[in-house]
Amino acid sequence: MSQQQQQQARQRQKRDLLSSEDQERLKERLNASYSADVLNIARHFGSRPLATTARVLDIDINGITIGWQWADATKRKSAKDEMQFAFREITGPGSVLNEVSSLAIEAHKALGLAGEPQLTKDKRDVDAKNLVDFTFRLPGALTMASIVFGLWLLAYMALVNNVHPRLRFIRHWVSQDTCYHLFVWALIVHALEAGAVYAFCYLLRVIQPQQMNANLQLKWTLGVGLFGIACLHDFAKRVSRQFALVGAN
Repeated sequence: MSQQQQQQARQRQKRDLLSSEDQERLKERLNASYSADVLNIARHFGSRPLATTARVLDIDINGITIGWQWADATKRKSAKDEMQFAFREITGPGSVLNEVSSLAIEAHKALGLAGEPQLTKDKRDVDAKNLVDFTFRLPGALTMASIVFGLWLLAYMALVNNVHPRLRFIRHWVSQDTCYHLFVWALIVHALEAGAVYAFCYLLRVIQPQQMNANLQLKWTLGVGLFGIACLHDFAKRVSRQFALVGAN
């Protein structure tokens, strides 16, 4: 595949992230419900603090175009202008609202307005209902102690030839070779679990950065790598709840 064909394929993939129906719904929603936030964006970024009205003219995968109107005192009539704001990375309609919310927040602060943009408030309320909390929590102390002791005992029985006399009875039930293979398999399973969690957390950081950050990703990866199923079960339950919420909406 040539470079031009690859670029065309990437453009088609990007267009699929935001259908024409999505674009129209977003325009209508922003103009109907968040006209004040759109006007503040125009006033700040368009350097028109006296702008009287503003509307979203177009939305696509590349950015949002806002047009505004203001009273031109020199010509004694209304003047119009417009500006396109490029998007950083779009993954769907939700990410478009995130981008517009960021613009509204910056304009709100620059204009010295109190509180938050209405779009930002509404998005936070919706996110609180539809986004699962992925804050990392350690398993119980007894669970962690049991897992660490079990791994240590398995490693000891696998790697030490002359074990402590009080542990020699284990040799009658499980040979050193068997302990070694069990220990290696335990390390492999923990590593695979940690790798899977790391990859999913990375995907979550891209799609929903308000749910996952680098610090949480590291905690979940290390937690699953050290404590295995004890942390993985908690993580899987949250992922399952998140998919259930997405399906319900």
